[in-house]
Amino acid sequence: MKLKNVILVYAKPTNNEQKSALNAVIKALKGVKGSVKYVAYERSKLSKKLFQNKDLVVAVGGDGTFLRASHFVFGRTQIIGVNSEPESKEGFFLAATKNDFKEKLKKILSNEHEIKKLYRLEAYIGNKKIPELALNEFYVSSEKDYHTARYIIYVKDKIERQKSSGILISTAAGSNAWIKSAGGIPLPLESDKFEYLVREPYCGKITAKCALINDILPKNEKIEIVFESKKGIIIADSLSEEYPFKAGNKVTVKISNQPLYSVS
Repeated sequence: MKLKNVILVYAKPTNNEQKSALNAVIKALKGVKGSVKYVAYERSKLSKKLFQNKDLVVAVGGDGTFLRASHFVFGRTQIIGVNSEPESKEGFFLAATKNDFKEKLKKILSNEHEIKKLYRLEAYIGNKKIPELALNEFYVSSEKDYHTARYIIYVKDKIERQKSSGILISTAAGSNAWIKSAGGIPLPLESDKFEYLVREPYCGKITAKCALINDILPKNEKIEIVFESKKGIIIADSLSEEYPFKAGNKVTVKISNQPLYSVS
């Protein structure tokens, strides 16, 4: 690819191994011949403006840093994750380490790399779209997560009144994360399907039979949720801003037409 502008997003190093990884990435970027320019920002200081006109995003840290950076990546901009400490970080999304980043950067420059097209979710409160796209999942719950959520859920032309701890709505990539731990079904990484799972549903005498609890949905489907009482929140990937909504507001989640292009 024709590489001119790169943004380096990093988690603040907490030990020598992480510092070494960050320094190795910076050294590799500085060593690129030609007109490649890069800027570096700590993950807590990101804004949409910083990512404009960037050809490549390099995320150094763990999966959380990759996810955080992904919230600002749109269009055909590619992203590569660098695991700053493989012995302690899972690195599900991370394709490189300090030991091989330089070589993988050369492959990117010569267009010899592979790309994974990862589908993301978008969400709306009423007609207002939430700015972030979710690479893993959206979580919908009561404003205070220890309060029971009371709502109506609409899926596949079916309607059900429910009480639960909240609803997880996950991408294929996210199906290997929180929703899997909660009892969901993993999907192939690049699948365009998505999944929902109701957390700790309460099925009592006067509530529903709990039929709409967990399912895998096609790309053109959507989920709608309307709280009947109290306020709720929706959050992307457990690290975006919490977006509040009132009882009666309709929350809609579906597959976005803006996937993420991740360097494999």
